[in-house]
Order: sequence, then C-alpha cells, then structure tokens
Amino acid sequence: MSPTPMSSKSLIFAIAASSVLSWGCGEQPAPAQEIVDNLIQAGFPSNDIQVVGERVYVGRDAEVTLEASREMLKAADSSEEQYRTTNLVGAAVTKVCVNGSAFTGVFSTALDLAIQNYTERSLRFTMARTPSTGCSFTIQANIDPNMNGGVAGFPANGLPFGSITIGGRLSQYGVDVIEHVITHELGHTIGFRHSDFYNRTISCGTGGNEGDAGVGAIHIPGTPTTASVGGSIMNSCFRSAETGEFTGSDVTALLALYPPAAGSRLSFRTATGNFLVAENGGGTFVGADRTAIGDWERFGYVDLNGGELLNNDLINLRAANGQFVVAENGGGGVVNANRATAQGWETFRFINLEGRSRFQAGDRVALQASNGQYVVAENGGGGNASGAVNANRSAIGAWETFVLFFQ
Repeated sequence: MSPTPMSSKSLIFAIAASSVLSWGCGEQPAPAQEIVDNLIQAGFPSNDIQVVGERVYVGRDAEVTLEASREMLKAADSSEEQYRTTNLVGAAVTKVCVNGSAFTGVFSTALDLAIQNYTERSLRFTMARTPSTGCSFTIQANIDPNMNGGVAGFPANGLPFGSITIGGRLSQYGVDVIEHVITHELGHTIGFRHSDFYNRTISCGTGGNEGDAGVGAIHIPGTPTTASVGGSIMNSCFRSAETGEFTGSDVTALLALYPPAAGSRLSFRTATGNFLVAENGGGTFVGADRTAIGDWERFGYVDLNGGELLNNDLINLRAANGQFVVAENGGGGVVNANRATAQGWETFRFINLEGRSRFQAGDRVALQASNGQYVVAENGGGGNASGAVNANRSAIGAWETFVLFFQ
C-alpha cells in the first residue's frame, strides 16, 4: 500500500524498478516463474505482476507464495464469498496473533488499534498481539525504515500470510494513517484484495487494472462493486486524512467472509415469548414481535471488557448486516439497529438476573443503556405497537426481562 500521490521513494516504485530488472534478466527462478504463470492464468495482467528476487507481488503490496498461486487456480465456489481472493483462512484457525515486538512508539499504538479493528467485530477468529496464549497462527510484523507504505501477502493452505511489513516513513503522517496501513495489510493476509483493483487511479491517481477473471477478485455480496476515494480501508492507496477505521462496507465484507462462530450470537425472548428482531437484518428499528429465531433475530456482540462474556460487562450488539444496535440519545427513546460504528449510545450493560457471573442459555437478562435506563419490549412484546422496543425504563420488570439464547 502506498500514499496518494505516490512518493518516488516509496516501496511501490522500488518494487516496480526491481521487477523491470528481474524481467530483463531473462529466465526467472523456477518457483517465481510458476507463480507468475499461475497468476496470469488466474486473470492477473502481466503488467501488474512484479518480481523482486524470488518474491512475486500483485497489486504492488501483496506477496503471492507458490501455494497461494496454486490455490487461485481452483474454481471459485458459487456462493461468491468489496473483493477477495479464492484464498481464505480456514475454520481451524480460531486465533490469529501478531508479533509486533519490533514496533515502538506511534507504530506500537497503531498496531494495537489495527488489531482492535478486527477484535471488535466478533469474527469467526479472534486477533491478538503477542505475547498471547492459544494462537492458531502468528503473523510477524516488521518495520522497514526506508518504506513509505506497506507489504503483505495472501493466505495459503487455510492459513494467513505469515508477515506484514510497514514503512518507517509513515511516521510523518501520524497514528491514524499508520493504523490504516496496518489494518489494510492485515486485510491482505486474510484474503482481501484492493477494493479498487480494477482501476487504481481511483485512490492512487494513476495505475491500471490489477486483474479480475472472477477467480483472483471475487465480489463479496452486500458490498459496493465500485470503489470511491475513502470508501474502503482496502483501497490501493491511502490519504494523509485517513482515520484508520473500517467503513460500513468493510465491516459487511468481514462478516460475509468470517461470520461469528456458532455460539457467539445472542437472541432475546420477551415476556410474551416473542423475540427481539433487527428489522430487515438491520438498518432500521428493533422490534419484539417474532415467534421464531432467524438471522434477523440473532445479534453478534462485542465484549468491551475483553475475555469471557460476564455479568455487568459492557457490550455492543450487532445486527445481521453488521450495523450496531443503538439506544437513541443514549436512552430515553427508541432502539434502532442502524449505526455503522459503535460508541456510547451503542453500548449496553449486559446484566445477568440469575445472580451469577457467567451467562448460560436460558438465563434471564437485562440490557441497560448508557444513560442508566433499561431496554423494554413494550407490553412484553407482540404485534403492532406491542412490538416496539425502547430504552426508557428506570427499573427492571417483566417487560425489561429477556431470556437469553446462544446461536
């Protein structure tokens, strides 16, 4: 990944220059030649493939290993799981750790924030910085003092790419831009391509098509098919004004590829036996008039206290479309599910009314908004006006009590 406009001292130009020399030398080393052949067969234009020594790059910042290039030749599944490669992280990986021991100062802070971008999404896998226990795979994070951008690679054999390299010259931009670049490169390691792969001029001001063919760049349903400046953290080039945070379409893409594992989504049954629902899967109001649990009645959660979900933890609830549940004005009014990011109004205290610390299926629970008022299913839930959900009660009664289900 490189800045906009690209600096002549950036790695991008260093790679391009080196690749010209490599191509000019004639025959490539055998592994590199097979990678190049596989990439061309997978639909990548030859002018977007760069060879530096024995390493092969596409999109100017994503290294492709021999194993990854072979996986790209496999037929994409029909579910069309922004854009991804055919290479994804397998279900056996439940915790991705990042070794950032080389990161200090603003780079260390930015790495923590980038990891947080992933951990707060309740994905199928968790992400943590080392030292940490239970790591399924560890990504090595490196600093190149002469680089003004970043480099990573795509997954292979069901595992993330093994390293990211972040440019030391990014210090001129500050923590938000560094967070953006690290988050971007981590995105490559789990299978994301550039959102503007088909026209790099959108974010870079120059450049062409990185290649499609429906194999190396598969559209993720629910995300835009066209890119825009600032529209995704996976744009090819970054601006000095980046915030470092995922956009709404980025969150949708993450949840499409790596939805929460079974048991990590919550459903809430009201006093009348109906269930809370994010109407249309999110984007509008929360109701309490469903008689069965489907996708719209399941809520992902982010435990802001970290670790195991326990009594009185602060949580964010997320609808099926990735948007967050919000108590408007922090409480005192309606409850919706239409926020792209979670802040104070989207934070609830999760209370176990059974008097124990750990939650179990069937526990009676309550949700407290940031102003101290409780979420209520009006009239205990049901049809018409009885299905309204507000956050305006000062005490917990039958209508403010929900039975918890894990999905």
